[in-house]
Amino acid sequence: MTWESVPFVDAFADVTAKSPRIKQRDFAMAGRFPVRDQGDQDVAGYWDDESAVTRVDRPLLLFGDHTRRVKFASNDFVIGADGVKVLSVSPRLDPRYAFQWMRSLDIPNAGYSRHFKFLREYRVPVPPLHEQRRIAAILDEADALRATAHRAATRFDVLEDASFERLLGGSIGSGIQLGDITEEFRYGTSQRAGATGLPVLRIPNVTGFAINSADLKTVEIPVAESTRLRLHPRDVLFVRSNGNPDIVGRASAFSTLKPTPGDSTPWVFASYLIRARLKQGIEPRAIAALARSPIARRHLRSGAATSAGQYNISIPTLRSLPVFDPTDHAQSRFMEALRVIDQARDHAIGRAQSFNSLIASLQHRAFRGEL
Repeated sequence: MTWESVPFVDAFADVTAKSPRIKQRDFAMAGRFPVRDQGDQDVAGYWDDESAVTRVDRPLLLFGDHTRRVKFASNDFVIGADGVKVLSVSPRLDPRYAFQWMRSLDIPNAGYSRHFKFLREYRVPVPPLHEQRRIAAILDEADALRATAHRAATRFDVLEDASFERLLGGSIGSGIQLGDITEEFRYGTSQRAGATGLPVLRIPNVTGFAINSADLKTVEIPVAESTRLRLHPRDVLFVRSNGNPDIVGRASAFSTLKPTPGDSTPWVFASYLIRARLKQGIEPRAIAALARSPIARRHLRSGAATSAGQYNISIPTLRSLPVFDPTDHAQSRFMEALRVIDQARDHAIGRAQSFNSLIASLQHRAFRGEL
């Protein structure tokens, strides 16, 4: 079926200039109005002052100029930080249809450059409104099923933390500190990422659970520096600096990264991370789980310094972090529990990923008039 199409600029109006914005350091944990930014969370925080609120009469779309994320805004909100484009939708388009169409686009990844310029090159298919609503309803339902599958996968994170608390949490505070079981702490490279070089892990890659290599950058550094910063299976990476205090101190074990078979390329890490190389016999994933525990969070929060709206932890703060008794056999029992959890999690993730493929197929057909 052939539909009329219109240029992007005829389908959407950039109304960003009408929306005040607030800085990330000012986000509150609770409040009257949600803060929307270009990050991966739908709501980044909250705000109370009405003077910064963007009022929503008809749903708006939010586009992350750096991240390419698309969000739907049906209620009043506040824009957090820079990089968010606020778009009003033409009356000829159903807002949910417009949202689903924009999410279907394969926008080129220009790194941390601006991406809105790419949107202007697209034409928007404009079927009759009743057909738009039908397409949006189908894709919304598929999204809901995918979200359910992803939530099922994240429940295993809760189970992992519960296993840590049950098996190792009781021995935290026995007088042993992270510095006692660590061979070396080291800051990462301050070289800027580029188009070539070694893969470099950054804050977005350190999730608090497994390393996420989806948004991977590369960096050119001298051989001597790459030797010092090369990551090892016994390494744990900690986020040392961020505007969000809940992110500072977040940790992931490098061993959770699944490299391509046969690929021996060294991996390094960026300057906003601290590497702890553990002594033999210490399980990196147990230390990453420790970093998520209430005791560790309190220690790291109290040891964080603030400067220009950034929270920072230092190597001395990490070195003094209370840890569990490493001589306890509970470490091996925790790893046995993780093997079972990982197997179930992988199954759930596989199911969630199957929905990704299904939705990509539905999107392809929907906006070609074949659904």
